[in-house]
Amino acid sequence: MMENDISHLDQELLTVSADALALDVIKKMKAAGLGCALVIENGNLVGIFTERDLLNKLTGPTARPSQTAVSELMSVNPEILSETDSVATAVNKMSMGRYRHIPIRKADRSYSVISIKHVLKYIAKAAW
Repeated sequence: MMENDISHLDQELLTVSADALALDVIKKMKAAGLGCALVIENGNLVGIFTERDLLNKLTGPTARPSQTAVSELMSVNPEILSETDSVATAVNKMSMGRYRHIPIRKADRSYSVISIKHVLKYIAKAAW
């Protein structure tokens, strides 16, 4: 089961542009019930904005949430997996990198995201 590829997992997707205001992205994430957004420019993944970026980078006395673009807060050049990579590979990358979300590049060159909740849900479905 852990050798099955990532395409067996549930996936999610919210994409935004680099110049989107962080507050707008946060509202979209909240409305969609998602913990991250992929930042796409000209069809290419340039960053990922996560709840952790929000907590670590948009707080404190110098924060300007109403004026800050998501590009100032996102994690640039995130690690990307292919949908043909194994579930075990995803678990390893998440563990080693301390990620809860990993972008997936699909065969048609579009993107999606898997999260640790998708991995756990998939593992829990296994007949033990």
